[in-house]
Amino acid sequence: MMKMIILMLFMFLFLLFNDKLMFFYNIIYLISFMNLFMFMFKEDIYFIISFIFGLDLYSYFLVMLSFWILGLMFMVIGNKFNITIKKLLIFLIMLLILVFFFISLNLLMFYLMFELSLIPMFIMIIYWGMNYERLSAAYYLLMYTMFISLPLLIYLIKLLKFYGSFDLILLMIDKISFDLGVWDYMILFLAFYIKLPIYIFHVWLPKAHVEAPVYGSMILAAILLKLGGYGLLRFFNMFMFISIKYNYLIFSIGIIGALLTSLVCLVQIDMKKLVAYSSIVHMNMMMCSLLTLMKLGVVSSYILMISHGLCSSGLFFMVNLYYERSLSRLMFFNKGMMSLFASLSFWWFILCVVNFSFPFSLNFFSEIFMINVIISWEILMMIFIMMVCFFSSAYSLYLYSYIQHGMFCFEDKFYMIYIKDFMILFIHVAPLFLFIFNLNMFY
Repeated sequence: MMKMIILMLFMFLFLLFNDKLMFFYNIIYLISFMNLFMFMFKEDIYFIISFIFGLDLYSYFLVMLSFWILGLMFMVIGNKFNITIKKLLIFLIMLLILVFFFISLNLLMFYLMFELSLIPMFIMIIYWGMNYERLSAAYYLLMYTMFISLPLLIYLIKLLKFYGSFDLILLMIDKISFDLGVWDYMILFLAFYIKLPIYIFHVWLPKAHVEAPVYGSMILAAILLKLGGYGLLRFFNMFMFISIKYNYLIFSIGIIGALLTSLVCLVQIDMKKLVAYSSIVHMNMMMCSLLTLMKLGVVSSYILMISHGLCSSGLFFMVNLYYERSLSRLMFFNKGMMSLFASLSFWWFILCVVNFSFPFSLNFFSEIFMINVIISWEILMMIFIMMVCFFSSAYSLYLYSYIQHGMFCFEDKFYMIYIKDFMILFIHVAPLFLFIFNLNMFY
């Protein structure tokens, strides 16, 4: 892993002398494949890099996903003519923050990287966002995700006072057991729940997605929502006793939230908002399976993190392809696109069916595991699960059929779709089908 971190730092040096975009995404994909070959020795993944950095199976694929999506982001801006050194620098800083977050074994470093990840996202929305509303979107993003963070830091310092260490592994082995109430539970976990985002505190996500540029939406959907899930995974291991006591409160909000948000998806007319709300549905389902504290629940939520990251990022890229050509995100202005871009219709179909967990995609296996876990936790949840599954397939097919069929509205000439666009779509979709041949990787 140290070789890969040094290679990432070398990219910063390269930025000073040359800004050839192809170099950056090729190096990132090279690092991803180096990571993948390292996985062949699965027993050696649980290793320590230094006192504050280390890697285990849970952080491993999320580090790989970070590299993969950042490579795709570099490819996306490759089509534009306004590539600046600042953009490349922000992307590389983002990559460094994400990798350091996922390999942190020190609670203070973990917290610091969790908060620092906001800054590049904030810059992307403010500087490279589309509309005037981007200021309020960035404000929502900061307020929602930073409001609860200071109390969490105070609790972490209290933890240091009682235990004398910020070491994540020691705290997970020890299972912190001093007496905590429901408000303590909320302060400890709410920062991660808001990042997911849990229903009620989800308002910042559609706003941020709609105002962010395409690469901002890709990194937000693919990686930044997973920071909350990964943080919960670690904190449940440390605060096992209080989690068993109070998880049912959040579980009830999550399952109802998934149902209500899937209904909200059905009335959306903005393609980007629909994809953003579908992310909230998936994240709430993932959170519910994690809250059961079962081994299968952890595995299923982990698989969903990876599959949703690729699928959601691909959908945002597809929406942007249409937005650049029709200059509107509204479904009404993007009707009948099958007659114009027949080659994109296939990719729309693949990504839409993967989004509602069609059989033989990675989402399908994660959803099967999640349904098993949630129903075994409480049999009455079967009613809610059935409704969520039905509505999620309904809004995915609604999105696909509405924009592909019908009468086309515009007579203007459209510019072509590049080979690189198809390449980006292929890199999004390929892992979703290739990973199912070895699901043992996630266990």
